[in-house]
Amino acid sequence: MRRRTLLTAVPALSVWTATTSATSANAQPRPDALKVWVPTGDFASSSFVRVPRAAPDSLPVKASQALSVSGVRGGHASGQLAVAGPAGIKGLRVRVTPLTANDAGTAAIPASDVQVRYPSYVPDGQGGLIADPLIEAASVDVGAGDAQPVWFTFTIPDDADAGSYRGQVVLEADDADPVRYDLDLRVADVTLPAPPERGFHLNVWLQPDTIADHHGLEPWSDDHVDAMRPYLRDLAQRGQRVVNTTITEDPWRVEWPDGEWRSQTRLPYRSPVDWTYDGHDWVFGFDNWDRLVERQLAAGIGPYIHAYGLLGFRRDFLIYTDSRTGETIDKQVGVGSAVWADAWSAFLAAFEKHVRDRGWLDSVHLGFDERPADLMRQALDLTEKAAPALARNGFAGSGTAEADPFTYDLALNYSDFDDWSQELIDRRRAEGKLTSFYTWSEPAYPNTVTHAAPLGSRVLPWQSAKSGLDGYLRWAYNSWPEEPYHDPIFNPEFRQGDEYLVYPGKGGQGPVSKIGWELFRDGQEDFTLLEQLAARDGADNPVRREALNSVDPAATPDATTHKALLEARAAVVEELQRLPRQ
Repeated sequence: MRRRTLLTAVPALSVWTATTSATSANAQPRPDALKVWVPTGDFASSSFVRVPRAAPDSLPVKASQALSVSGVRGGHASGQLAVAGPAGIKGLRVRVTPLTANDAGTAAIPASDVQVRYPSYVPDGQGGLIADPLIEAASVDVGAGDAQPVWFTFTIPDDADAGSYRGQVVLEADDADPVRYDLDLRVADVTLPAPPERGFHLNVWLQPDTIADHHGLEPWSDDHVDAMRPYLRDLAQRGQRVVNTTITEDPWRVEWPDGEWRSQTRLPYRSPVDWTYDGHDWVFGFDNWDRLVERQLAAGIGPYIHAYGLLGFRRDFLIYTDSRTGETIDKQVGVGSAVWADAWSAFLAAFEKHVRDRGWLDSVHLGFDERPADLMRQALDLTEKAAPALARNGFAGSGTAEADPFTYDLALNYSDFDDWSQELIDRRRAEGKLTSFYTWSEPAYPNTVTHAAPLGSRVLPWQSAKSGLDGYLRWAYNSWPEEPYHDPIFNPEFRQGDEYLVYPGKGGQGPVSKIGWELFRDGQEDFTLLEQLAARDGADNPVRREALNSVDPAATPDATTHKALLEARAAVVEELQRLPRQ
């Protein structure tokens, strides 16, 4: 059951407190207490921007008291309003009535299919605040001079009839006259397949350690694994294709300014595989790794399993327990050295046998992150000798095209966009290999980082479609700093939000979505519509081709780019309705 909460203001930050609000019996409602506007002037594009914390001196002219948004069956639509009160607002609460089909007169789409959330403000690292986490609350208070966004997510049932559905958005507050908007949700005669059946290859890296830490749980305990459930559910609902795991301790070490090599994130990735050595034989325990894989597969994530650690991110370390002394050994090793080859040969042979016994062999790919070709060649040579079946699977790699010869699943760095080869992408597709791309702190736009305009998250899947790629990789789903709501950056080398796509939930309630994560889902659905059109009438369908040409993911986000994306999507949907179904 969802906890009903209220956002209240503390200095420079909104936080959760459990309270309720009610209109005073003696208060006189004020007709001008609620000032409401559509941030972009058009509800269909209203989710493409963030609402500044300070209310504008003059509100946009209200063109109409009607809101309109479009969608397809099995999909979503996002919208946003902004609210302010000259003297502040107590108990702002927003609801949506059931949406009734024009020709029906019944609640064809229930109000429960429209989620209302309140974007909260976190420090922006520049002395101000920025809207980002989407908080579920019974009501919110708004300070004098402040603006408060209201975020709407429309979930369209996959069995909804095509047509127009009408209802109302009602905004209420203590001591204020309500404000009502007529709402028109237009559902096209197009159906998206369920997320597991879509073609978009989503590869987002979950970090289990931060979930245990945030909830104060023993790593790999039953409680820790249970606390992961809502996060895994969120990933599965987004179509996550990869179970990402580590097979050694802390593969992503970097050198910090003090000269120490340690994790680039606040918490290192703990190894779910136990390594022990008695001076002669290596022994490996896979129990925690198995639980991690089993739980993700059961949640609907997969079918691919990536295992990171054979090559470290910048340097290579060997971490194990000396079974003779109980001491943890942590030492740097050179790739190709005798100790590296001995340890990893033993591991790879044991790992291949283990995943074969579990029935996962064909799904497992050893993972590498931005490693040069000479080191990948040495890793492949060792794997071919110790675990030939794993070597035949091909690696999963991210970085540049030099990883192409070694990888089944390759994610190209968007920073090298000008060097991408369409021939390479097309050849890999013809060979049945997966090719995607990734962003990190770079570029500043398009990206999912907090300071990027939300439209930058939505157009990332359009880049995949334009380049003939299979999907997108993001290195950090939940590598949170200690206090992401109060101090949202851990590593100063990262842009804010580079380390996480969601915020931690309260009281075991699971992830709190953020604006970019919502827009990215909408972009994934755009990608699927483009793929449906290609499947039905070929990749060179003129409407599809024109839609892709008209959306430039790197273009400066403004009213023109907002319109271009909406018109491109609408044209694709209209073409799908025109063409006969297969």
